[in-house]
Amino acid sequence: MVDFIPINLELHKSHLINLNIEYLTWIVNEMRQRYNIDLELQMGVNIREYTTKFLEELSSYLPPDGIYYMIQKNNSIIGMGALRKIKNGIGEIKRMYIKPKYRGNGYGKELLALLLKKVKEFRFSSVRLDTGEFMTTAHRVYRLKGFQEREQYIESEVPTFFLPHWLFMEKFI
Repeated sequence: MVDFIPINLELHKSHLINLNIEYLTWIVNEMRQRYNIDLELQMGVNIREYTTKFLEELSSYLPPDGIYYMIQKNNSIIGMGALRKIKNGIGEIKRMYIKPKYRGNGYGKELLALLLKKVKEFRFSSVRLDTGEFMTTAHRVYRLKGFQEREQYIESEVPTFFLPHWLFMEKFI
């Protein structure tokens, strides 16, 4: 059993920083191994600096416009995921990440179901997401929940040099 805990920055800031650093390090390593792309060099910033900047802009991920969850199992933080408003009636799922040793247990599916429930509570008519080509297990989970591929949407935060290796998806509610 796991708990989905809405983030409280006063209580969870260090966990949020560590999870985001781990998540981004995983993406950097996958992009380097699979496509020979050095993301930190391309972005001109290291992961810790990028994470610090992300935390400064976290307001769109918090109520009333969004929600950010950490996943806890036996007092360990094992993952995260967020939903935010990107424009009227449209939400975006971001930062879905389960630590590798906890993958394959359905926690990502549970988190996605919770975020989709929140999509309805926020009264979004659709929800979008972006995902790396290499995240094939996540693609299957998204498709099972009704997401379909679409073109890049302007509100996505995906850098241009990711685009050849990135997918965009949407689900209408």
